[in-house]
Amino acid sequence: MLNTRIACEVDISHVQRYKQAVIPESVYKQIGGIIKSRRKTLGHKQEYLAIKLGISRGALANIETGRQRLLVHQLYKFAAVLELSPADLLPPLSTDHFTTGSGNLPLPAGLKPEQKNQVVRLFLQVDPNHKPAKERTHAKTRKW
Repeated sequence: MLNTRIACEVDISHVQRYKQAVIPESVYKQIGGIIKSRRKTLGHKQEYLAIKLGISRGALANIETGRQRLLVHQLYKFAAVLELSPADLLPPLSTDHFTTGSGNLPLPAGLKPEQKNQVVRLFLQVDPNHKPAKERTHAKTRKW
């Protein structure tokens, strides 16, 4: 008699190394895009908005392209001048803002970026403290 078991096991030993971290460049670039879009909607030139904010036109240009970061108090000032709430300047949360900590997650070749993100999110959902239940054998084993 042949004992046959089919099992699917996921190796989660490497999962703890892959922590999600925000990619600041992506967030600041999107905030800058929102600021630029709103500035244009209001019909303001960079010079005008920079004067209202008390910053140089070059600094505003860098903020709009995401090369220069905003401090929280500046975000509030931008929101007031652009007639928005501070939350309106924040981009919606998406996977584009995240990366894995080490980037060495062994993934199959040929995956599209969205597929890679899905696999990474799956691994990040695994609880490394979870202990699998003890296996039970349903087949009777005979000793001859």
